[in-house]
Amino acid sequence: MFGFLKARPAARVRVGVSFVGGDAVVAVVQRSSGGKPVLERCFRVPTVALFGALRDAGLLKSPLSIALQPADYQLAMIEAPDVLPAELRAAVRWKLRDAIDFHVDDAVVDVFDLPAEGRRAQGRMMYAVAAHRAAIERHTQALHGAGALDVVDVPELCLRNLAALLPAAEQGVALLQLDEMRATVVLVRGRTLYLARHLELQATLGPGSRGIPDAASVALQLQRSLDYYESHYDQPPIAEIAVAPAGPRAVALAEGLAAETGLKVGVFDVSAQFDCGSPPATDLQADALCAIGAALRDEKRTL
Repeated sequence: MFGFLKARPAARVRVGVSFVGGDAVVAVVQRSSGGKPVLERCFRVPTVALFGALRDAGLLKSPLSIALQPADYQLAMIEAPDVLPAELRAAVRWKLRDAIDFHVDDAVVDVFDLPAEGRRAQGRMMYAVAAHRAAIERHTQALHGAGALDVVDVPELCLRNLAALLPAAEQGVALLQLDEMRATVVLVRGRTLYLARHLELQATLGPGSRGIPDAASVALQLQRSLDYYESHYDQPPIAEIAVAPAGPRAVALAEGLAAETGLKVGVFDVSAQFDCGSPPATDLQADALCAIGAALRDEKRTL
């Protein structure tokens, strides 16, 4: 997404940083030519101590991606403007005037392409990202201008990177990330993101529910996204659904979704998709997903 430096070849080791409350979560991932990526380390520090922690860990020269928080940006699917590449951002900014709830002059705008739609579709679609300029400045200032920072990314693309690790990714997978009140679902085939949507979670009521979302409600919303993927992109059905972060809540929802949909549904466990000497604790996995996904970024800049 938002790149600060010139395009360069993908590095084997990349640092990903996400922000949770007053803390920063750091993930260091090494990509290999074959086999699983290596999660070298994953840790949490107060945001005010982030620069010092990276310096002490010898990571200031490693390529670094920041993942924005949900409140930092808005994502909109728009029809691609029919303009020259040099005019694209200006045209997208114009389209976003009525699509976001803050002034477009206060936004940093970028786009990423979607695959060509099926035979019945008209016009090429793309996702436009409008990020609060102040949020980007706040996050980058926490790094004190670290020279290795080259990308500010959005959680949807971080989740795409994680979904692409699943064994069934080449046939098409859905990754569902749970938050307290909503979930983010990404539909991915290979490394291509086809769809990203937010689902509202209706918590199961009753004693001992542990805030587990109602599987029937989630399945209904999820099925709409699966149907859109199949019909608009002429794709075969999704082969697998994974729920993240790992833990009792994800396990319970995965079991409910399997019963509701009849599909193969599992839990995305970082320790199963990465080689890691010391797997991060379950509570750290929950907060580290976007940081880990940001550290998996391997594209060169195209815009």
